[in-house]
Amino acid sequence: MRDVYLEEVAQLTVGHVGSMVDEYVDVGIPFLRSLNIQPHRIDFQETKFITRTFHEKLRKSALRPNDVVIVRTGKPGTCAVIPEDLVEANCSDLVIVRCGPHIRPRFLAYWVNAVASEHVASHIVGAVQQHFNVGSAKRMPIRLPSLRDQDNVLAILGTLDDKIELNRKTAATLEAMARALYRSWFVDFDPVRARAEGRAPAHMDAATAARFPDSFGEDGLPVGWRMGAVLDVFDVIMGQSPPGETYNENALGLPFYQGRAEFGYRFPTVKKYCSAPTRIARMDSTLLSVRAPVGDLNRAWEECCIGRGVAALWERSARNAYGYEAMQSLSTALASFDTEGTVFGSINKKQLANLPLIVPDDAVVDGFERLVAPMDQQIRSLVAQNRTLATLRDTLLPRLMSGELRVGAAREMVEEVA
Repeated sequence: MRDVYLEEVAQLTVGHVGSMVDEYVDVGIPFLRSLNIQPHRIDFQETKFITRTFHEKLRKSALRPNDVVIVRTGKPGTCAVIPEDLVEANCSDLVIVRCGPHIRPRFLAYWVNAVASEHVASHIVGAVQQHFNVGSAKRMPIRLPSLRDQDNVLAILGTLDDKIELNRKTAATLEAMARALYRSWFVDFDPVRARAEGRAPAHMDAATAARFPDSFGEDGLPVGWRMGAVLDVFDVIMGQSPPGETYNENALGLPFYQGRAEFGYRFPTVKKYCSAPTRIARMDSTLLSVRAPVGDLNRAWEECCIGRGVAALWERSARNAYGYEAMQSLSTALASFDTEGTVFGSINKKQLANLPLIVPDDAVVDGFERLVAPMDQQIRSLVAQNRTLATLRDTLLPRLMSGELRVGAAREMVEEVA
């Protein structure tokens, strides 16, 4: 074990800094930004792309597999490793670290995410928009074990992260299946078209197929269905910010979500509580961001208090798997409200309640809920397991890095859960 500065064991540079508004294209070289960097992983949602010509112009910020990237602005210090399958990419406003022969990239990422937080926090500059500069990254102190000891630590932590990633991919697959089924039934009307043409709907038992009409009305909708609005399907509760003195971090009252900042994958992250909630969302409600960006969705993990940046929608027959997918289908309509506010986009209760929404026959909705609710429950179970695994990883990380916890003892703890 030896003490080094990061610049002694790696080469550092910084991603492109400058306007990108006119450089993005629909297809091209992936261009990563701060929002794509999550602790220990790259999030490819909302990835931008640039032309190969522009990519070659930005050689300094070109990324390679196994580069370590550290967020400079937004959530400074958040760190991940560029995966092997991301062969070509570029980036903006990230510290790029290319590890030398004495430090493993994944070990460095664990160190930055778990141990280096004090160094990052003490070297943030900027009064309005805070930055973590490459110069400060170079002087980041590291307690560097031998490569053998690094590999032993990585084997343990990697087991947890691999299980987390597998669960995440499984959940994403289930979510995609639910979304595709909703589109087939309620947007493209595939089962109705099949029955209208005298065919049996694909991948569907006879009892489920019988729930669908076999013809379309003059309005173009399946017979018995109608064009309604959100208010015909959901109870809508708009959030309201309670008094500031009721906020706390001591778990007094209900979890409190002010806006999209707390949204995560499928479920929000609890950062604050409210001891005197004024607007309450029931467990499993659909939570909607009603201030820029309008339209992002989550589900309520438990009963919670919602602030003015959030609305809660409850499907009136508690068919919440259907309700969540129905709101997902309105993403384009909701996104149009991002330009509605005088400064920031927003949507009010009247606008939300009156958004057009197809109202199918109850029997069909019940059939959808019967198929998709178990997927919902499995996703929830996977998320719960990932929370447990991440908590264990984040508990073990600093103790393993400091040598306080021996590898053998840590391995036994991991084997119990993974």
